[in-house]
Amino acid sequence: MDCGIYPMAFLFPRCYTRQPLPHPEKTRVLIRSNLVYLSAACMASVSLMLSCGSSAHPDRLTVRLPPHFSGSLHVATCIPGAPAEDVPVDDRGLGQTSLCPDSSRSIELDVIAEGRHIRIAVPQAQISRTGDGIATSIEAQVPR
Repeated sequence: MDCGIYPMAFLFPRCYTRQPLPHPEKTRVLIRSNLVYLSAACMASVSLMLSCGSSAHPDRLTVRLPPHFSGSLHVATCIPGAPAEDVPVDDRGLGQTSLCPDSSRSIELDVIAEGRHIRIAVPQAQISRTGDGIATSIEAQVPR
């Protein structure tokens, strides 16, 4: 392939001049742009950033237990006027919160009692939902 002499020969001198290649058995190939590789790298990095940034962190709820409580914990959700983060629980393990966890989010409970702090996460902390995904309660088992 003879590229000939063109006005833009100073940009790609190897293609536009008639100098012999160091390996005459190989055919002359035009210099390719790295645009394809740079575009692929940019697309990969953008998709990686979006996938890592889209992972939702669980909602945190602090639950205050009565002394020496262990057993089943049942916190009703989406109750207007109830505390959103720091939820007191009675002797039967019942409490209320105004927190309404979205259907795409999970929950993490920080259970605080006299002298102990327990973190309960999925799958031990379960969110009961209606058919259309509205949270009705959070249930968990509190160990001794």
